[in-house]
Amino acid sequence: MANAKILPLHTRRQPAQESQEELIRLAQSGDESAYKRLYEKYCRLVYTLAYQMVGNHTDADEIVQETFIRVFKNLHRLRSIASFTSWLYQIATNLSIDLRKVRTRRRTLTLDEKPDYMSAFELSTSRHVRNPSQVLENQELLEQITTAVDDLPAQQKAVILLHEVEGLSKKVISGILKCSLVTVRTNLHHARKKLRRTLIKYIQD
Repeated sequence: MANAKILPLHTRRQPAQESQEELIRLAQSGDESAYKRLYEKYCRLVYTLAYQMVGNHTDADEIVQETFIRVFKNLHRLRSIASFTSWLYQIATNLSIDLRKVRTRRRTLTLDEKPDYMSAFELSTSRHVRNPSQVLENQELLEQITTAVDDLPAQQKAVILLHEVEGLSKKVISGILKCSLVTVRTNLHHARKKLRRTLIKYIQD
């Protein structure tokens, strides 16, 4: 299954009683339809994270494809089914970080280039500004948030997206990024500090 082509989403619904554990065990046993259902169940989660990290559809699609290729190739090695989602986040996050590093080395941004997305982080950040509706109404604020998040170092961006947008705990993030809890806290602190500095005139007192 390592070279299996990832299929697009289908409208087919699976029985509600099929649990994550049952689905993963079926896939581990080589059930190809279970692989397909596993992809359908989690591809949007992976895509959302990848898109927030890399900022464009093409790269996000590639990360989704590569993430599930690796999942299918290594699923039989997964010992704890309960850790599947964290493992999935780990693969997607690391691929996103690697791609950002490669892209940063290769590109030279012009002054008028901006990421082609309005990330979920922008909406998440709205609760911190004086007037939340301003996030949707003020294009300047949207652009500043997008640029500020995109300019964060890869690991800081990953930490703040996983914590603020995906709602994961610092402990879970430390497992995903394979770093200490102290490192996660440090990255989160520095990321918040940089964002606060950029968005200071909008932040609540």
